[in-house]
Amino acid sequence: MARAVSLRLAKSPSRALLRNRWQNFPMPKIEASNVADHRERRRAALLAAAVELAMEEGSGSVTMSAVAARAGLSRSSLYEYFDSREDLIADLVLDELDLWAASLNEQVSVTATALEHVEAWMVGALDYVIAGKHRLARELSSVALPPHRVPEVREAHHRLTGPLISALTEAGTADPVRVANFVNGIVEATTRRVDAGNTDAEAEVKAAIEFALAGVRAQIR
Repeated sequence: MARAVSLRLAKSPSRALLRNRWQNFPMPKIEASNVADHRERRRAALLAAAVELAMEEGSGSVTMSAVAARAGLSRSSLYEYFDSREDLIADLVLDELDLWAASLNEQVSVTATALEHVEAWMVGALDYVIAGKHRLARELSSVALPPHRVPEVREAHHRLTGPLISALTEAGTADPVRVANFVNGIVEATTRRVDAGNTDAEAEVKAAIEFALAGVRAQIR
């Protein structure tokens, strides 16, 4: 039986929540003394502006001109940081996936046994989704990324399931990668059901975890 799950539900997450990774990087008004630090702050300001546009008006609103205007910079200055609109969006996706991966790693790290790791990974993944933090990645998923950035994004997706595969290996499942795909499929199905808004999120997550753990136990050699 899965342990009690406590999720931070958010019916309508604020833009501040969705872009909190950049909240310490205000729009550049004063030049930083260190050039590298200044560039990073300006890049963060541009990404924050792009996040606001994506969440307010959809991915189609994230253009180089619109981002520059929102950040209070010239359009030409964006090309010092991003080759194109698609390149900028690739960075947004990567930052979001890296944040999600860090959250999952933290969730798993505080548990002890292999099955607890699996449960913690599912709680972390579903908590992230139900809290609305996945909305940015979902909004940007329809954008065709530059071909040379696709491997980076694919690798970032793989990092999300890394802790899960490690836990399933530790648990002694016959094929950890296959079982991880099954568990991830349960998470995706639960996400769709919760996103539809026609179900109790807490009950849905509890049932999904119980179902997944029963399947994992059946696959242990």
